[in-house]
Amino acid sequence: MLGRKFLCLMVILAASCSGSRQLADISRSRVDVDVSVPSYEEDEDTDTAVAGKTAAEKDDGPSIMNAVKDLETGEMVAVDVINASKVVARFRNVAERAGKVTVEFDVTVPSALVSSRWQLRIFPEMAVGEDSLRLDPVLVTGAGYRSQQMRGYERYKEFVSSIIRDSSGFVMVRPLEIFIERNYPGIYAMKNDTSVISDPEAASIFGVTRSEVLRHYTRDGLVRRNRKKEEKSEMMLEKLTGGLTGWVRLDTVMTSGGEVCYRYTQTVESRPGLKKIPVTISGGIYEDGRLVYSLPGRSRIDFYVSSLSTLADLSPHYRSVVVERNVYDYTNAVLDFGKGSADLDTLVAANAAELARIRGNMESMLGMNDYEADSVVVTASCSLEGSYRYNSSLAGRRAETVMKLLSESTGNGSAGILRSASIPENWKLFAAIVANDPSVSSASRNRILSLPYQQSPDSSETVLHGLPEYRYLREKIYPRLRTVRLDFYLHRKNMARDTVYTSELDSVYMKGVEALTSLDYSKAVEILGKYRDYNSALAYLSSGYDSKALEILDGLGDLSARALYLKALALSRLGREDEASEIYDKCVGLDPSMLHRGRLDPEIQMFTLKYE
Repeated sequence: MLGRKFLCLMVILAASCSGSRQLADISRSRVDVDVSVPSYEEDEDTDTAVAGKTAAEKDDGPSIMNAVKDLETGEMVAVDVINASKVVARFRNVAERAGKVTVEFDVTVPSALVSSRWQLRIFPEMAVGEDSLRLDPVLVTGAGYRSQQMRGYERYKEFVSSIIRDSSGFVMVRPLEIFIERNYPGIYAMKNDTSVISDPEAASIFGVTRSEVLRHYTRDGLVRRNRKKEEKSEMMLEKLTGGLTGWVRLDTVMTSGGEVCYRYTQTVESRPGLKKIPVTISGGIYEDGRLVYSLPGRSRIDFYVSSLSTLADLSPHYRSVVVERNVYDYTNAVLDFGKGSADLDTLVAANAAELARIRGNMESMLGMNDYEADSVVVTASCSLEGSYRYNSSLAGRRAETVMKLLSESTGNGSAGILRSASIPENWKLFAAIVANDPSVSSASRNRILSLPYQQSPDSSETVLHGLPEYRYLREKIYPRLRTVRLDFYLHRKNMARDTVYTSELDSVYMKGVEALTSLDYSKAVEILGKYRDYNSALAYLSSGYDSKALEILDGLGDLSARALYLKALALSRLGREDEASEIYDKCVGLDPSMLHRGRLDPEIQMFTLKYE
């Protein structure tokens, strides 16, 4: 018996020494994980994942595995092992489409970093503009490391069993509640470090499902007695998971040593001006949950981003406008005259503020260098209350009062241009208000709108006295009819003709171009679509409306090299490759630089091969 124990101890010590020597060799050589651009064409269809998560190294080259999503479990698994002679590339051109960029790269793990006792945690990182993004990690887990994890979970199962004496009489145990609440959905807490354990497996380990936890949630009387076990549970889970949080892209168990290459695909949101996306690798080797070696992270690749938005025509776009010699503007003022009086108390705050406002408007209009004032007409109006004859006199006197105040404040600048006018009773405004006032009944509204106020204003006003809404009309609407209006009549200086046709920068169109270059394609289509020109075709093409873009391009007549390029791209997307190739040849004939551009866009790349 003693001899057997001694032999086991010697084996453990030998393995430990071997592991230490291996780590020393790795540290001395600064062994690193490599990141590179894929260098082969895929023939396999990887839409559906195949079963199996264990990769074994073959003798005739590295194993290249795609990480794809299993349609049943939702997990990322390793599939499509392809033997290949690896040619390392450090950059690739990628295309932005619909505001997104998809990059694909290989993460190559040398055999020196693979051991049964270790777990290699690889964190791809990319810089997108000013942002640094750490992507989902890739884990290479040794079979021995995984076995040790599983033994740890068995210990946890025993611990839970010490709390849950009888699953049929299950009560709300705090440690398990915390465990499930914090980590469900997913694969409980174990997804953090070992996604090889599926949800059903986790349920079988714990002997209880989440639904059972919820059914018995309210029975928590026994939690207090397990307070110390709660703390022990948290510590145990932390030890088992190794503190790794978040989603794991791929966790593959290695049953034998050897170089492995993982195919990694990531889609990110693009942004204006994005030219390059560098990708680097960080991570390290873990043994018993402890970091024992940090990757140097020397390897880097760059993805150069091409966007259709860079083909936008940034030239100023003008629109035709008709310039009239005569210019008109107006402003309304609400002044509180005394009842039945033309006197205006300028010490009243509201009157003083309103007079200051219209004086400012008048000074601005008269001070414009490009315009000359012909006249400023001050028109006062009264409500319907009282006789038409009296209101006519009152409105005229009120207009004279305002005109005098304005003349005094503006000095000689307004001499000879101020005019007064009056509207004795503002029936038109009254009718417009009543027509849209819900407080006036339909019958009263119809009666008011049918009154012959132009021919008989006084008798029409008498009819209003008999309406049920008369008090409302007199108190709420009549005050709104007592207004003063200033009409400004000006003309453009040094302009002899009444009408001139000219052009000005189309600010709306330029906002559409800005949206296009900012990758806001839906807004670009909304603004530019109606113009049916080159940029509108580009906006439709960038939004995926290929047929609409082609329709616009076909209607433009003679096309520039860039317009021909867009047409070739649209035809290629629509599956009309022969036509697209012919159009692209015309494009390159007009502008040879479009040959380089064609190598950047996947829809056109095939047509550039003939020029190699």
